[in-house]
Amino acid sequence: MVTWRSIRILMIRRRMLLMSLTAIVGLYLIKRFVMDNELQHKTKRTKVLYNLMEETPNMPKHVKDCTIEYANEHKLQQDHPCLLDIIRRQYLHKPSPADVPLQLDYPNIKDQSAGQVTAVLRLLRNLTKGFFIESGAADGESFSNSLFLERDMNWTGLLIEPEPKSYSNLAKRNRKSWTLQNCLSLEKYPTEVSFEKTEITGKIIGGKVSQFELAEGKLANVQCLPLYSILLAHGQTWVDFFSLDVEGHELQVLKTIPWHKVNITVVAVEWEHVEEGYYAVVDYMKEQGYVNFGRIATPYARDVVFIKDFLDDLRYDYIDYDE
Repeated sequence: MVTWRSIRILMIRRRMLLMSLTAIVGLYLIKRFVMDNELQHKTKRTKVLYNLMEETPNMPKHVKDCTIEYANEHKLQQDHPCLLDIIRRQYLHKPSPADVPLQLDYPNIKDQSAGQVTAVLRLLRNLTKGFFIESGAADGESFSNSLFLERDMNWTGLLIEPEPKSYSNLAKRNRKSWTLQNCLSLEKYPTEVSFEKTEITGKIIGGKVSQFELAEGKLANVQCLPLYSILLAHGQTWVDFFSLDVEGHELQVLKTIPWHKVNITVVAVEWEHVEEGYYAVVDYMKEQGYVNFGRIATPYARDVVFIKDFLDDLRYDYIDYDE
């Protein structure tokens, strides 16, 4: 005789079986994701075609005088060939040769980060030969979120640091990554801004200033470039780890990125100085398809780490039949 108790037991067993199958599928997908992630580093990746520029009406694809002044004045779209050519010619600096030793002040310190590297390696299962972007790279050693990855895990990437003295020290480290003495643009086009000349904590102050103000020695005029432009100029739109620390302008930078055109797996964002606050960053990244992995809080860092939500299209609403 079929009783309510037997039906309930059957439903519980079916639910447990469903949960077990879901867990197995989830583990399989995670394993496949990591394997695919590693495979991407062994195969040539397809470059993203220009198409953002087509969204800008009356924007010529070819210009006669391709200069950074022209790019700033005409607010060239992020994927404009002129802007990409300027970045390659003027701003991208090649890595130091592999046989040239690093010049570090504290070579015995394995990891200078405040926990970001540990989080990245856990999420990516100790991935080797990855690709990073570190915006706010400082001197290339102090509090670096990429040095361990480069030195011990054979990664390479882009080191972005606009503060003049910090970049000068960075250039002397012989890092095995590309470097740029630029800031990331707060707009979807290149801009020239005034930048506070303070090591580690330097930041964008406002628009370009006069020579009289520069003579006071506290500010420098710095060229800012959209992150997507830098990636296209370098020929790399797949990024394993993006570390963003720009002293309060993080959310503005994130909003310039055409997320549908790039594949960034892990993102660490310093949120402490963001005017809109921590939850504004979290909400925005959730809208872009990222999961909040957690916060890192030390005397030197207030970061939140996100990972790309690669299971989003597999989720469905679960019906609880007991309710």
